[in-house]
Amino acid sequence: MRKRKSVVKPKEKFTAYAKVYKLVDGKYVPENDSDTLLKRTYHTEGIGLNEFKSSCKGKDLASAMETLVLKKKWMRELKKLEQGKEIKIPSSHCTLDVSYLSDLEKKEHENELKSEIGRTSDTTINGLDAVAHKVSFNDGGEQILTVYNVKQQERKIMKSSYIRSNSVLAKWIHKRFEKYSSNLNCGMPRYHINRRDMVEKFGSYMMEETSDCTCIGRCWTGGWNLIWIDVNYHDLKWGSNPKEFRKNLDNTIAHEMVHLKFDRRSHPLHVKHDGSKQRREFNRRVNQVVRGKKYD
Repeated sequence: MRKRKSVVKPKEKFTAYAKVYKLVDGKYVPENDSDTLLKRTYHTEGIGLNEFKSSCKGKDLASAMETLVLKKKWMRELKKLEQGKEIKIPSSHCTLDVSYLSDLEKKEHENELKSEIGRTSDTTINGLDAVAHKVSFNDGGEQILTVYNVKQQERKIMKSSYIRSNSVLAKWIHKRFEKYSSNLNCGMPRYHINRRDMVEKFGSYMMEETSDCTCIGRCWTGGWNLIWIDVNYHDLKWGSNPKEFRKNLDNTIAHEMVHLKFDRRSHPLHVKHDGSKQRREFNRRVNQVVRGKKYD
């Protein structure tokens, strides 16, 4: 089983748009000011008079929007203030120890946090879009309204979560299995790259077996000779770079094929990867296979 480096769900990329307006004589007029988006994403490009474009990451649309508006963050800080814990406030980059603050200072910070929360709308999600707005003030004290729109980017490699058997990707995966079967001198295993197919063929318990958050590939030996590759995870993790996507997917296939070949403890080349030393030895074996080493 090839494990993920992190059990956290991989972050997806989203496109972030911001329309900026300034309050003038009681009306909001377009304002060419990219600061509100630039401060949250560190890069931006103008695509209109008052419209800017950037990118952000998140587990989903809601978390991606949160990186821009920070409403939940300030709500958490307000709760910490009430509990007497260390806090951060919008007007300072430093962490404040509440135990050293006077009652007046605590009240000031409480009002600041409540004001920041109150000037930020809730996030509205509609399909693949999320919208929210926030009122802030520039260095001159002028009121700025920023309307954020976060859109989910299309997958770079996979256009959907189901891989058709006649697709270019499925054919490429099949060729990798054929290569490693030949190099390792073992039979071509049964393999699956769609969770739906696994569940339909082997039962609903395979949903849990293939949804293990710690692995991106799994091998069943013995009479099974079955391999599962979580291609969706690879797409979410490395899909923005096709070269990295195929490199890591290739490595996972080779990893599981090495498991299949050297699974028996009686095999002279059998090696596990439970500890760091064994893991290094196992990864060395996988790298040799990827580079083309053949076994009798």
